[in-house]
Amino acid sequence: MSKVPQPTPQRIWITGASSGIGRMSTIALVGAGHRVLASARRTEALDALADDCRELAGQVEVMSCDVTLPESCTACATWISEQWGGIDVVIPNAGIGYFDPLTEGKLLEWKSMVDVNVTGVLNTLHAALPMLLEAKGLVINIGSLAARQVFPNSGVYCATKHAVLAISESLRTEFRNEIAVTTLNPGAVNTPFIDRTTNESLRASYRPQFDEGMDPEFVAQAIVWTIACKGKGVISELTIRPDRR
Repeated sequence: MSKVPQPTPQRIWITGASSGIGRMSTIALVGAGHRVLASARRTEALDALADDCRELAGQVEVMSCDVTLPESCTACATWISEQWGGIDVVIPNAGIGYFDPLTEGKLLEWKSMVDVNVTGVLNTLHAALPMLLEAKGLVINIGSLAARQVFPNSGVYCATKHAVLAISESLRTEFRNEIAVTTLNPGAVNTPFIDRTTNESLRASYRPQFDEGMDPEFVAQAIVWTIACKGKGVISELTIRPDRR
């Protein structure tokens, strides 16, 4: 990807920052000189992230947040408003996935995916939207190839990512001249994402696909580039896949 100059550090809130795409994106964004509020449920992992960002060009603050709880998201947004005076970019990155045939699916796992992947995105956006509108900011929703295609053994997960895409399109339609919206749709990424799956045979069969997936740093650089384009053009939707030639 070509480099686009970013003259002004952005005030950014990213959820799900304790591991995977969220962690690497935080490091890349702070390295690019931005101010980042990195939130997640795991406070020890957030403290380690803050240590890794300490010598970089930008600024990171970490804050415990459970995106399934509206009050937790509101607390993050309140902190941003009071400490930074507003927000320029929100990245509702927190997401989980469980893989199973529908006939063997566990209702609690289905509910957890909806709670985090859909309700969590909505809670984050609801808390940040007033500041985003004031700043004419940018939303980067983390979709998936599953937002455009339904795969076997992942019907409910795919449904949640289709919902994320619909949320993006709704924001774009309703606030066309007020905020910019990007949906990033990654394919398989080499993170612990698949490890949540409790179906042992599926987890074992999918593990090599994720091991050979994209480095999360590649996804992070796509996010940095998307933000660098702010004010010059809008990346409405970006799909990235592993290089499996």
